[in-house]
Amino acid sequence: MRGVLLLAVLSIKSSYSREEETPLESANDIPDTLQWWFGESGCWRIRTYALDHDVHAFQIGNSPQTTVELAKKNNQDNYGDVIATQHLIHFVDCSKRWELEAEFGRIGLVPRLQFDLSRFAFWKPDDAVYLTKSSPK
Repeated sequence: MRGVLLLAVLSIKSSYSREEETPLESANDIPDTLQWWFGESGCWRIRTYALDHDVHAFQIGNSPQTTVELAKKNNQDNYGDVIATQHLIHFVDCSKRWELEAEFGRIGLVPRLQFDLSRFAFWKPDDAVYLTKSSPK
């Protein structure tokens, strides 16, 4: 699957359903993430919540106004105070293990992608399965 992933690793861990958010306390803590997938299925905004392995994905569509630069600005405007690091990753085929290892190795992260029915892919900060467990208000 071809696409571009804008990955923001946050300095917090949270639960959407419990309305709980705390700073990361150690290197072993699992962080929340904010991600944007740009691919053949359009643009998706993906937010992961570490405490309960919850994920919220929103399809933005194929608008030419939805660009990586706009996504970066949105991240900065809404999460700038808790972004620990941000990476832009280009995939020719993210279903290939060697490509995942090369791209994530370049930025020092473990290559863990989860796919959603070939619509988008997102990075997982741990080995758990992320599912939508809560509904955004």
